[in-house]
Amino acid sequence: MNERTSPARRVLVRVLAACGAVAVLLYTEGQWESRSGGRMLVADLLNQPELLLGAALAAMIAAAWLGDRRTAVRTATRAVTVTAGVVFVLGVLTAHKVSAAETRSREVAPAGAERTLVVVHRAYASGTVPGEHWQVLLESGEGWSARRWLLADIGGGPDDPHLIEATWSGRTQITVVTDSYRRVFDLDQDNGEPVEER
Repeated sequence: MNERTSPARRVLVRVLAACGAVAVLLYTEGQWESRSGGRMLVADLLNQPELLLGAALAAMIAAAWLGDRRTAVRTATRAVTVTAGVVFVLGVLTAHKVSAAETRSREVAPAGAERTLVVVHRAYASGTVPGEHWQVLLESGEGWSARRWLLADIGGGPDDPHLIEATWSGRTQITVVTDSYRRVFDLDQDNGEPVEER
C-alpha cells in the first residue's frame, strides 16, 4: 500500500484478509473432523467447501482489490483473483453436475445406547458417473462429543461390489454384507468405536 491509502482502508484490508484466513482454518477443521471417528457436529457444521472457501475467496479478492493502489500490482492482483474466482465457480458447477440422488436409512442400536447405524445410498446418473455408492456409518454419542465412524465405503462404479445388507447382528455388533464380502464389527463398550473382527 502506498502513502495515499487511508488508515481506514488499511484496517479494512487487514480485517478482510483475516476473515479469509479464518474461513480457511474453519474449513480445515471441518475436513479433519470428517475423518472416521471425528466429531460429527463439527464436521457437519464446518465441512462446507462452497460456503467457507467461497467466503475466503471473496474476502481475499476484496482485500486484494482494496489493498494496493499501484497500477502494476493492482493489475496482477486482479488477474490472479479473477482467475481463482472463475476456477472456484467452475469447480462448484462441476460438483453439482455429478451430484447424486441420495437416501439415508437409520437403525438405532438394540442395546438402546446412543448409537445409530446409518446407510447412505447414492445413485449416480448414467450420463456422468454410472453406478451406485453406499457408505455404512456408525454414529455414537450425542451433542458435541458425538462421533461418526466409517465402517464401509462400497461401490462407485458398475463393476464394484454392491451392498446387500448392513444391520445390527447383536446388541453391540454390526454386520455388513456385500455381493463379494462379509465384515463384522464389534463396538468398544467404553467409547463405542467399532473394531472389525479378524
